[in-house]
Amino acid sequence: MSTIVVVRKGRVACIACDTMATIGALKQKAHYVEVPDKIFRFQDAFIGTVGYAVHNAVLHSYFSRHPENVTLDSPAGIFETWRVMHKVLRDEYHLNPRKDSEDAYETTRMTALLATPRGIFGITPSRDVEAFPRFWAIGSGADFALGAMFVMYQRSDDVEEIARAGVEAGAEFDDGSDVPVVVHQVELLRSG
Repeated sequence: MSTIVVVRKGRVACIACDTMATIGALKQKAHYVEVPDKIFRFQDAFIGTVGYAVHNAVLHSYFSRHPENVTLDSPAGIFETWRVMHKVLRDEYHLNPRKDSEDAYETTRMTALLATPRGIFGITPSRDVEAFPRFWAIGSGADFALGAMFVMYQRSDDVEEIARAGVEAGAEFDDGSDVPVVVHQVELLRSG
Protein backbone atom coordinates (compact mmCIF):
# COMPACT_ATOMS: atom_id res chain seq x y z
CA MET A 1 0.00 0.00 0.00
CA SER A 2 2.23 2.78 -1.31
CA THR A 3 3.26 4.71 -4.36
CA ILE A 4 6.97 4.82 -5.16
CA VAL A 5 8.31 6.09 -8.49
CA VAL A 6 11.63 6.53 -10.29
CA VAL A 7 12.32 8.88 -13.19
CA ARG A 8 15.39 9.66 -15.26
CA LYS A 9 15.80 12.37 -17.84
CA GLY A 10 18.89 14.15 -19.01
CA ARG A 11 21.60 13.85 -16.37
CA VAL A 12 19.31 13.47 -13.35
CA ALA A 13 17.45 10.56 -11.75
CA CYS A 14 14.79 10.92 -9.11
CA ILE A 15 12.99 8.59 -6.71
CA ALA A 16 9.88 9.71 -4.84
CA CYS A 17 7.31 8.21 -2.50
CA ASP A 18 4.11 8.91 -0.66
CA THR A 19 4.20 9.05 3.12
CA MET A 20 1.25 7.04 4.42
CA ALA A 21 1.66 3.67 6.07
CA THR A 22 -1.16 1.24 6.72
CA ILE A 23 -1.36 -1.45 9.35
CA GLY A 24 -4.44 -3.46 8.46
CA ALA A 25 -7.28 -0.93 8.35
CA LEU A 26 -5.26 1.61 10.40
CA LYS A 27 -3.90 4.55 8.39
CA GLN A 28 -0.73 6.17 9.68
CA LYS A 29 -0.33 9.56 7.98
CA ALA A 30 2.99 11.42 7.78
CA HIS A 31 2.37 13.76 10.70
CA TYR A 32 2.03 10.78 13.09
CA VAL A 33 5.47 9.39 12.25
CA GLU A 34 8.88 10.87 13.05
CA VAL A 35 10.36 9.84 9.66
CA PRO A 36 7.64 8.96 7.12
CA ASP A 37 10.11 8.47 4.24
CA LYS A 38 9.83 5.06 2.52
CA ILE A 39 13.18 5.57 0.81
CA PHE A 40 16.62 5.20 2.38
CA ARG A 41 20.11 6.02 1.17
CA PHE A 42 22.94 3.52 0.98
CA GLN A 43 26.22 4.97 -0.30
CA ASP A 44 25.25 6.80 -3.52
CA ALA A 45 21.97 4.91 -4.12
CA PHE A 46 18.42 5.58 -2.96
CA ILE A 47 16.22 2.51 -2.35
CA GLY A 48 12.46 2.37 -1.79
CA THR A 49 10.39 -0.73 -1.09
CA VAL A 50 6.71 -1.58 -0.99
CA GLY A 51 5.04 -4.29 1.01
CA TYR A 52 5.97 -4.77 4.62
CA ALA A 53 7.34 -1.63 6.30
CA VAL A 54 10.15 -3.67 7.85
CA HIS A 55 11.73 -4.25 4.40
CA ASN A 56 13.61 -0.94 4.49
CA ALA A 57 14.93 -1.61 8.02
CA VAL A 58 16.06 -5.10 7.02
CA LEU A 59 17.76 -3.88 3.82
CA HIS A 60 19.44 -0.99 5.63
CA SER A 61 20.69 -3.39 8.32
CA TYR A 62 21.94 -5.97 5.82
CA PHE A 63 23.65 -3.37 3.58
CA SER A 64 25.34 -1.78 6.61
CA ARG A 65 26.51 -5.14 7.99
CA HIS A 66 27.63 -6.59 4.63
CA PRO A 67 28.68 -3.68 2.38
CA GLU A 68 31.17 -5.94 0.60
CA ASN A 69 28.20 -7.97 -0.73
CA VAL A 70 26.34 -4.93 -2.10
CA THR A 71 26.65 -3.76 -5.71
CA LEU A 72 23.85 -1.48 -6.89
CA ASP A 73 25.14 -0.10 -10.19
CA SER A 74 23.90 -2.61 -12.79
CA PRO A 75 21.15 -5.21 -13.21
CA ALA A 76 23.70 -8.03 -12.83
CA GLY A 77 25.21 -6.49 -9.69
CA ILE A 78 21.81 -5.87 -8.12
CA PHE A 79 20.70 -9.43 -8.93
CA GLU A 80 23.82 -10.88 -7.27
CA THR A 81 23.27 -8.62 -4.25
CA TRP A 82 19.69 -9.85 -3.85
CA ARG A 83 20.68 -13.49 -4.53
CA VAL A 84 23.39 -13.54 -1.85
CA MET A 85 21.21 -11.52 0.53
CA HIS A 86 18.29 -13.98 0.26
CA LYS A 87 19.97 -16.70 2.36
CA VAL A 88 20.92 -14.16 5.03
CA LEU A 89 17.33 -12.82 5.04
CA ARG A 90 16.05 -16.34 5.75
CA ASP A 91 18.72 -17.33 8.24
CA GLU A 92 19.28 -14.11 10.19
CA TYR A 93 16.20 -11.96 9.57
CA HIS A 94 13.61 -14.77 9.62
CA LEU A 95 12.21 -14.08 6.16
CA ASN A 96 9.26 -16.34 5.37
CA PRO A 97 9.74 -16.86 1.62
CA ARG A 98 6.71 -19.13 1.07
CA LYS A 99 3.98 -17.09 -0.56
CA ASP A 100 2.66 -19.58 -3.06
CA SER A 101 3.72 -23.07 -4.03
CA GLU A 102 3.31 -22.09 -7.72
CA ASP A 103 6.34 -19.76 -7.54
CA ALA A 104 9.33 -20.96 -9.53
CA TYR A 105 11.76 -19.62 -6.91
CA GLU A 106 11.58 -18.65 -3.28
CA THR A 107 10.38 -15.08 -3.10
CA THR A 108 11.80 -12.21 -1.06
CA ARG A 109 8.22 -10.86 -0.92
CA MET A 110 9.81 -7.48 -1.60
CA THR A 111 9.45 -5.11 -4.55
CA ALA A 112 11.96 -2.27 -4.75
CA LEU A 113 13.01 0.68 -6.88
CA LEU A 114 16.50 2.19 -6.92
CA ALA A 115 17.89 5.49 -8.17
CA THR A 116 21.67 5.42 -8.53
CA PRO A 117 24.29 7.40 -10.46
CA ARG A 118 24.27 4.52 -12.99
CA GLY A 119 20.49 4.60 -13.62
CA ILE A 120 17.10 3.60 -12.26
CA PHE A 121 16.23 0.00 -11.50
CA GLY A 122 13.40 -2.18 -10.23
CA ILE A 123 13.53 -5.50 -8.39
CA THR A 124 10.64 -7.98 -8.21
CA PRO A 125 10.00 -10.45 -5.37
CA SER A 126 11.63 -13.22 -7.46
CA ARG A 127 14.77 -11.03 -7.74
CA ASP A 128 14.28 -10.14 -11.39
CA VAL A 129 16.05 -6.81 -12.03
CA GLU A 130 15.08 -4.29 -14.71
CA ALA A 131 16.86 -1.11 -15.77
CA PHE A 132 14.44 1.61 -16.86
CA PRO A 133 15.32 4.23 -19.48
CA ARG A 134 12.56 6.71 -18.51
CA PHE A 135 10.37 5.95 -15.46
CA TRP A 136 8.56 3.28 -13.47
CA ALA A 137 6.30 2.91 -10.42
CA ILE A 138 5.50 0.27 -7.81
CA GLY A 139 2.91 -0.12 -5.09
CA SER A 140 -0.85 0.04 -4.93
CA GLY A 141 -0.86 3.47 -6.60
CA ALA A 142 1.48 2.43 -9.43
CA ASP A 143 -1.13 2.36 -12.21
CA PHE A 144 -2.17 5.95 -11.48
CA ALA A 145 1.46 7.06 -11.14
CA LEU A 146 2.46 5.48 -14.46
CA GLY A 147 -0.38 7.27 -16.25
CA ALA A 148 0.53 10.65 -14.78
CA MET A 149 4.25 10.22 -15.52
CA PHE A 150 3.50 9.08 -19.07
CA VAL A 151 1.72 12.38 -19.72
CA MET A 152 4.27 14.52 -17.85
CA TYR A 153 7.38 12.92 -19.33
CA GLN A 154 6.87 14.56 -22.74
CA ARG A 155 5.82 17.89 -21.22
CA SER A 156 8.55 18.48 -18.67
CA ASP A 157 12.32 18.11 -18.37
CA ASP A 158 12.12 18.43 -14.57
CA VAL A 159 12.41 14.90 -13.10
CA GLU A 160 11.13 16.05 -9.72
CA GLU A 161 8.01 17.52 -11.31
CA ILE A 162 7.40 14.26 -13.21
CA ALA A 163 7.97 12.13 -10.09
CA ARG A 164 5.74 14.35 -7.93
CA ALA A 165 2.95 14.11 -10.51
CA GLY A 166 3.19 10.31 -10.34
CA VAL A 167 3.08 10.08 -6.55
CA GLU A 168 0.36 12.75 -6.31
CA ALA A 169 -1.81 10.81 -8.79
CA GLY A 170 -1.29 7.67 -6.69
CA ALA A 171 -2.22 9.57 -3.54
CA GLU A 172 -5.32 11.06 -5.17
CA PHE A 173 -6.81 7.80 -6.42
CA ASP A 174 -5.32 5.01 -4.28
CA ASP A 175 -6.59 4.66 -0.71
CA GLY A 176 -3.22 3.24 0.41
CA SER A 177 -1.22 6.34 -0.55
CA ASP A 178 -1.20 9.93 0.67
CA VAL A 179 0.78 13.17 0.45
CA PRO A 180 3.11 14.78 1.33
CA VAL A 181 5.57 13.50 -1.26
CA VAL A 182 9.23 12.83 -0.42
CA VAL A 183 11.73 13.26 -3.28
CA HIS A 184 15.42 12.35 -3.64
CA GLN A 185 17.57 13.21 -6.67
CA VAL A 186 20.87 11.83 -7.90
CA GLU A 187 23.08 13.07 -10.71
CA LEU A 188 23.70 10.42 -13.35
CA LEU A 189 27.25 9.52 -14.34
CA ARG A 190 28.30 10.07 -17.89
CA SER A 191 28.47 6.79 -19.79
CA GLY A 192 31.59 5.75 -21.64
